[in-house]
Amino acid sequence: MYKYLPKSELPVLIQTWMAGWAVCAPMGPPDATAFARIDEPSQALLDAIPNTIYPPKALFLPHSEVLLKAVAGRLEEVEDCSPPTLVLGIRSCDVRALSLLDRVFLGGNHIDPYWKARREKAALIGLVCSEPCQSCFCTAVGSSPFDERGADALLTDQGQAYIVKVISEKGRGLFEGLDSASAAQIDEAVQSRKAAEAAMAEPFSRKIASLEASSGKTTGTEEDSEESMPWSIRDRLNAIYESDFWSRIQQACIGCGVCTFLCPTCHCFDIVDEFQRGERVRNWDSCMFRIYSQEASGHNPRPTNLKRVRNRIMHKYAYFQDRYRALGCTGCGRCVRHCPVNIDIREIIQYALEFKAS
Repeated sequence: MYKYLPKSELPVLIQTWMAGWAVCAPMGPPDATAFARIDEPSQALLDAIPNTIYPPKALFLPHSEVLLKAVAGRLEEVEDCSPPTLVLGIRSCDVRALSLLDRVFLGGNHIDPYWKARREKAALIGLVCSEPCQSCFCTAVGSSPFDERGADALLTDQGQAYIVKVISEKGRGLFEGLDSASAAQIDEAVQSRKAAEAAMAEPFSRKIASLEASSGKTTGTEEDSEESMPWSIRDRLNAIYESDFWSRIQQACIGCGVCTFLCPTCHCFDIVDEFQRGERVRNWDSCMFRIYSQEASGHNPRPTNLKRVRNRIMHKYAYFQDRYRALGCTGCGRCVRHCPVNIDIREIIQYALEFKAS
């Protein structure tokens, strides 16, 4: 189902949503854009920026959150009283990231109740990347600028209006009352999406195809490509695990952790007891920090920068694949754009696929 939404009517629609939702949209100064709750429709920067610097995962996994409070000598859970969250203008790479994190926090026998509660009462309205950034590479990791998986609705910018593709029942409720888009408008939106995908560079997709052709493997059908496409990356990284490849690529890294804090799928955290405040708090952490893996005995299984860099790359392109049948990278390009020493993960993967161990 497609709807037609003139941009002049969007502020009124947002105001309507704000009556029942905490509407979160891209906002903030150019050097610190993030998804945050807006107080008025004009604060939503849907057209002004290609994507936020900080990923929207913080809406569901806050940088710091109190899990338990000491009350009268006993620990009590902190009740989440926040209203349902409507995330407006989220890009496909970030919707995809939330779906991957669902596998982490909602899969298996150990469910994260904090993540679960926030995700269950959230709605995601995606925004197609009509002009993808030069640093984006979602098509190389099994997605696209208009990937609709996980979204409740998807907006395509057509200048003076948005063409809204309604995907779920939540999306249907949010956009009911709007006129249906015409066949010509829908076709125009589809064509702009195809043009966006065609304009994107594919930094290592051709190399993957070449490796699979030489080995007799295939990427499979469209339905199972998510699971089959990344295997050649994983296999290649495993094959060079003990090689000098890692000593070469780690030399520039300063271990600042920017790549992990800005990554929409990184989810490492630490839990500490703040005695004076009487609180048990969960804080973001980073595998790129020296003491991240240090044990109580003092032993550190990843004491060197080389091992920490290797762990990060292996986690994204091998370990996550082994555990969750998907890459842990959505190609958002944040780590490429904001690394202070210009490390490019696309070049690392391309180099890995071509590397010949000595």
